[in-house]
Amino acid sequence: MLIERLIVRKTVPTIEVIRDIRFNAKGLSLILDNTSNRSQDTGNNVGKTTALKIIDLCLGGKSVRSLYYDPDTRSENTDIKKLLNDYKIEAELVLRRESKKVRIIRQLYNRGKRIINGKEYPQEEFWEKLKEIIFDLKEPYPTLRQLIPKFVRLNDSTDESIITFLPNTSADTYDTIYLFLLNILSNDLLSEKDILSNRLKECENKQKLLEKDENISSLDSLKQKYQLVEKELAELIEKRKHLNYIDTYKEELEKRRTLASKLNLLEEKLQLLEFEISYFNKSISKLENEKSNIDLRQLQHLYSEAKAYVNDIDKTFDALVNFHNTMIQNRIDFIKTQLETKTQEFDTLLSQRDQVLEEKKRLTIEVLDEGLLEELNVLNTKIEKLNVEKGEINQSIKIMEGVNNEIKELSEKVKKISEQMEPDNITKKVTKFNEYFSAYCEKLYGEKYWFVYDRDWKKKKKFPVMLDWFKGRVGTGMKKGVIVAFDLAYMKFAHEIGIKVPQFVIHDKLENTHINQLKSIFELCNEIEGQYIIPILRERVGKVDQNILESAKVLELSSDNKFFRLN
Repeated sequence: MLIERLIVRKTVPTIEVIRDIRFNAKGLSLILDNTSNRSQDTGNNVGKTTALKIIDLCLGGKSVRSLYYDPDTRSENTDIKKLLNDYKIEAELVLRRESKKVRIIRQLYNRGKRIINGKEYPQEEFWEKLKEIIFDLKEPYPTLRQLIPKFVRLNDSTDESIITFLPNTSADTYDTIYLFLLNILSNDLLSEKDILSNRLKECENKQKLLEKDENISSLDSLKQKYQLVEKELAELIEKRKHLNYIDTYKEELEKRRTLASKLNLLEEKLQLLEFEISYFNKSISKLENEKSNIDLRQLQHLYSEAKAYVNDIDKTFDALVNFHNTMIQNRIDFIKTQLETKTQEFDTLLSQRDQVLEEKKRLTIEVLDEGLLEELNVLNTKIEKLNVEKGEINQSIKIMEGVNNEIKELSEKVKKISEQMEPDNITKKVTKFNEYFSAYCEKLYGEKYWFVYDRDWKKKKKFPVMLDWFKGRVGTGMKKGVIVAFDLAYMKFAHEIGIKVPQFVIHDKLENTHINQLKSIFELCNEIEGQYIIPILRERVGKVDQNILESAKVLELSSDNKFFRLN
């Protein structure tokens, strides 16, 4: 899938095209910033990355705020913000795969629509449709926005990391992403593996929580404790059998044993309910903590964006904070409803247990020999206490075994899927990718780096992928160049293998890359069957052959010709 064209236009009061950018079908596409060398012309406000941000929005990016908000200065460009809303600016991105074209429209204002080939989609369906179009992927995982940042590197997370281009993402998710990118597993197995891995993680967290409970500890410890209690209980029951009491009182004693059994069953149920109530209370406490530790700065940003979409907004920032807390409170209320049901059930069983205890208290054997009665009562008390303890331990064992069995079952399913990854196939794919990656790194820096996928990463408790090198580490000055080599190499690899992924790479912030590497990068672009799209200051590439620049440029901007033409 290639980017053919990006059109940005006003739709109110009439249609007026602001920019119509036609990208080169192959190789390098440059957005040149012609800002002069005058001190008052900084080049920071001409909008050279705006086209890239708009492409990202058309590919599912969430917020149009990036078009007018500067995170470095924490300020907004109110002129652009007003332009987007007053003139109802929209962007149309035209993608092409062979002879088939796809037209994506993203309206860049408050409550703007998302349209693909003339059909409007809500956000989630928009993502799913784009994923199917661009990646030929219908399964739930990996998601569109887990994949796109590999090809469109615009923010700090994607800009500074070579192989980890998503913030706050688990190793399991990265494993799914790279298995997809390398075409090692079929899409249906990949998605199933990701779902199973997420469920497995939840079970493992539940297991850790249970092990922290002072009444549960480990499963082995519970089983040992159960054996000791059962042995002691058997000894006491055997001792009670040998007491010389009159057959007349057997009926009353049997009643006591019946009540003890009933009491034991009630205690087992109460213990399970007590655990569930404790679990719900911890969940509520965690949510309450989220509500109290709200990131006010992030909400302030959201509030500012909302004001961009609605004139004379009548909601205060405090109202937004309240709304956020209300969302969490709704979750708390839902859990509290479940908690209330369990608490009522607990109280009911507690009342039943008290009734049984009271009934036991009323049951006496007055005429029984006083010494024998005392010994019998002591034995019965011990037996009843041990029966309760045995029931509690048994219930804890059932809970732990249930979680352990689920972990075992899920792990086995994940293992079976992983076993379908043929080592020869992995080696073949990774070797093919490294042919290009190592060669590109050597051309840029005279050093060979190579990519590694570890099939046994989970067993070794490592990250699934890594980079290795012949010489030292990747320094900060080299990192951008290695990222370029990595992404261009993948583009060539995907084209040769026939993987349906974007045949374009979009990078920002190449100004710090040395001119020698920039020249080499531009040369590499001649070897790829795809597009490399970057914005850059003309003065940074002044030593590059001007014929190359002229043939590669798709847009020129300056302080007198800004992207949105607001001069």
